[in-house]
Amino acid sequence: MQVPTPNSPPELPDLKIAVSSCDLYCDMWPLFFHFLFKHWPDAPTPIYLITNHLSYDDPRVVTVKVGDDTSWSDGVARGMAQIPSEYSFLFLDDFMLTKPMPVERLAEVYLPLREQNGDWVCLRPKAPAPESDPHALISPITDAAQSAGFHAGIWRTRHLQKICSEVQLNIWHMEGHIRKLIRAGTAGNLFYMTENAAGLVSYIEVVKRFWQKDGIDYVRANNIQPDLWRRPFPPQGDNVFARFIRSLLKRYVRMKSALETKRLLRDNNGVVSSTVRHIKPGQPPA
Repeated sequence: MQVPTPNSPPELPDLKIAVSSCDLYCDMWPLFFHFLFKHWPDAPTPIYLITNHLSYDDPRVVTVKVGDDTSWSDGVARGMAQIPSEYSFLFLDDFMLTKPMPVERLAEVYLPLREQNGDWVCLRPKAPAPESDPHALISPITDAAQSAGFHAGIWRTRHLQKICSEVQLNIWHMEGHIRKLIRAGTAGNLFYMTENAAGLVSYIEVVKRFWQKDGIDYVRANNIQPDLWRRPFPPQGDNVFARFIRSLLKRYVRMKSALETKRLLRDNNGVVSSTVRHIKPGQPPA
């Protein structure tokens, strides 16, 4: 297979895409990259996929292997250390793009971040511009409430590596840790995107350990068949029965994912196929 030439859009200098993942979510990779390249065909490549031991079979993607899971923050720190760009657009593996990426509008936010020597700009959600600069597209974070999660944002690569290397936390506690650093005034030069900026990233969270209804609807609407044996779609309610079923399936998913990882390492040299299963004409959804 011919390796494509790396793509470095001139309007997004020294920016690469990093995808935070792990081997247990390797079933998400073909879907994630399917929608990323569908909605951002000229994305900066190669794209860096941070995971444990497996690798992904797409010449536009470089798999960054960080070894066994110890914590989300540790894996990200070790992964970011291997990404050769000043800035990284960080994605999560279960957030699928739903609309084309407006590159010119992205540049309107990214370039000011670079010019102001910023360490991070959060691209969702937006907040009002400060009274002192009412037309700003991005503005320094002055309150922890202005900080959002890791859903979509542009980081100075080494800054994210540094703050993640200082702790051993899961992703939710890491978000709380950043808010703590903001309140202490030690978080770095962080920015939020104001309401003046046009919408940039449109995505849907398709799984929360299990498939979510919105995720199932989205992939099926795009003629894609999810693997419900690997990652089920359990009852979504909050009643006793639904919670009981999800508690049982939680163990099943972890066991199934671990077995699949072992199988791929044993039989397929640890390579995950990029093939997406499409629904055949006349075939009912699984």
